[in-house]
Amino acid sequence: MSLSISDTDVFSGALKKARINRKLTQAECAELLDHSLSFQKDLERGRCSPSIEGFYNICRMLDISADDCIFQDGYDRTGSTYQALLRLLPLCDEKSLSVLLAAATVLVEPESVATPENNSG
Repeated sequence: MSLSISDTDVFSGALKKARINRKLTQAECAELLDHSLSFQKDLERGRCSPSIEGFYNICRMLDISADDCIFQDGYDRTGSTYQALLRLLPLCDEKSLSVLLAAATVLVEPESVATPENNSG
């Protein structure tokens, strides 16, 4: 069963970016992922898509966010900081998760932060 990715440019771009960030040639990347060089080239050109298992393997091996390949909302989830945070979340207890949620909410919603003009009165 092949994975159906509506916009193969998104996946192929993420694959190529991850390969380059890891300083791998196409041949080295193909070897790492245990597929042929021609398949690697076709994936990067958007000429084909991997099986679901292949997609999973590529995402895991190259630290590519599957969300970025499927949900095209403009956020880059392939950065090492984002991935490191994702790996730590399952290790947190409920209280720690609540603190992280509160901090993240403040960071992404600057208007919710108390400012001197909001406190005057």
